[in-house]
Amino acid sequence: MEAAAATLARPDGLAASIRTGDRDAFVSLYGPDFDGLFDFVLRSVRDRAFAAVALSDALHQAWKLFRERGAPYDVRGWLFAIARNAVLARPRRRAGEVQEREGLVYTALEAERLSDPSLAFDRELIELVWDTATALGREDYSLLDLHVRRDFSVDDLAVELEVSREEVAWELSRLCDWFDRTVRLTLLVARARHNCGRLDAELTANGASSARVAGRHVHDCASCLETSARFASATEIFASFAPMAPPPGLREQTAGLFLAEPRRRRGKLR
Repeated sequence: MEAAAATLARPDGLAASIRTGDRDAFVSLYGPDFDGLFDFVLRSVRDRAFAAVALSDALHQAWKLFRERGAPYDVRGWLFAIARNAVLARPRRRAGEVQEREGLVYTALEAERLSDPSLAFDRELIELVWDTATALGREDYSLLDLHVRRDFSVDDLAVELEVSREEVAWELSRLCDWFDRTVRLTLLVARARHNCGRLDAELTANGASSARVAGRHVHDCASCLETSARFASATEIFASFAPMAPPPGLREQTAGLFLAEPRRRRGKLR
């Protein structure tokens, strides 16, 4: 985790400056993680306007807590935990409200991160992975993103989210298993149903969810189980999505909000 290492290497003197009210120091502290935080928030809510507001709110909360309690050891993990809280605090979408979808923007891949770079040309697979991820609620999505895309370990998340290690491990195991299994079963139906006459007949006869039918089928069909296991890992594809950069000027605009705030003197604003 190169970004995490850079965060932890920031000098103690910078944290001390933050506690004395040095806003320039605070901007320098969160700066290396700004793009990653924006990508995380935007992918969690898929709404650029709200992502900008939520990130600003999260950083203001971080500023307040830094002033009150001092800087934590893992600044990066703490910032992402605060950003997750901002994401979860957003009101649920109203019925009929459509989340943003900008063509290929969300599903651009960094092919060099894939074990098989040719997967970058499989648009059906890539779109399926993203659609499956976005079918999750915000709480589950954000946890999966922090683990798979941001490389936070079970121990990291247990500390930053203030829950037990066992609870985090169970939730991540459940999420990753569901994610990979859902994508692989969907691909089995779309690409290999005709390879197994029994599966094809069950899908044709059953009006339930095709992935659900395939899930029951692979329990007692070794051939289909083996076929589904050969499909690419959904978590690998998910981890390889390219970061989405913040809009031009957002970094400077956000920093300007801190630098423009009036400084406190003897407990009063001036």
